[in-house]
Amino acid sequence: MSGRALALLTALCVLAAASGCRREAPNPSRIDILTSDTLLAGMTAALLSPEEAHVSSILPPAQCPGHYDVKLSDIGRVRAAALVISMRGLPFMEKVEAERGKLLVMDDGGRSWMVPEEHIRGLGLLGGELAHRFPRERARIERRRLAYEGEVVAQSSVLREELDRAGTAGVPVIASSMQAQTLRWMGFEVVAEYGRPEAISARDIVRLSRIAAERRIRMVVDNLQSGPDAGRLIAEGAGVPHVVLSNFPSGEGYLATLRANVSAVVAALGAGR
Repeated sequence: MSGRALALLTALCVLAAASGCRREAPNPSRIDILTSDTLLAGMTAALLSPEEAHVSSILPPAQCPGHYDVKLSDIGRVRAAALVISMRGLPFMEKVEAERGKLLVMDDGGRSWMVPEEHIRGLGLLGGELAHRFPRERARIERRRLAYEGEVVAQSSVLREELDRAGTAGVPVIASSMQAQTLRWMGFEVVAEYGRPEAISARDIVRLSRIAAERRIRMVVDNLQSGPDAGRLIAEGAGVPHVVLSNFPSGEGYLATLRANVSAVVAALGAGR
């Protein structure tokens, strides 16, 4: 290889390396935020840009909060995070030893933030807390909140129209209590609820089966995280579809999970006719 060609090749390698370094260099002002679950993670990421914060969650999306075993790695992540955001009442979060000064606890007031209107309400609450902690970002947080809120309103309206066309209004169902609020938003009449599988007795099965027959339910809806097969026997006994919905966003996000939940009940309603 000639000296000129070697010099040119060296120069190109230096430029490529420099370009690669520029792409991969971390932002020193970017903060690490850890949330209890994917619901809060998605909402936080919607309010703060990726350049401002790296957001991740402890609880896997399909895991039940009441059954999650805290790992040593979780405690390490909590200690390394600049801010830890948790929903109130999650048992596993009491074991991660988050410092009080960097712990932000949100209270859903018993309302499911998977329901679009409650999701928007929760977004406002979380946005206010983040603006208080990061006052210089207040204006940008508000702009991002309004943009995301508009997206939720638009897409949930489309889903409501799909549910209306499917004829969900007033359709009787039996469901996990974890999905009752979402199902009512969808238009269903939840005629009976049940808890986690370990809390369901033989007497409960008999009672729910009687209600299923009396009310001529159209489906039984389980909650993925608390037990996807909790209501299967009731559904089989009533001869109706058994549906499993998610109470936490998947890796694809809140709106994608809401769409998947709607698609599941619409498909089951059509199959049960």
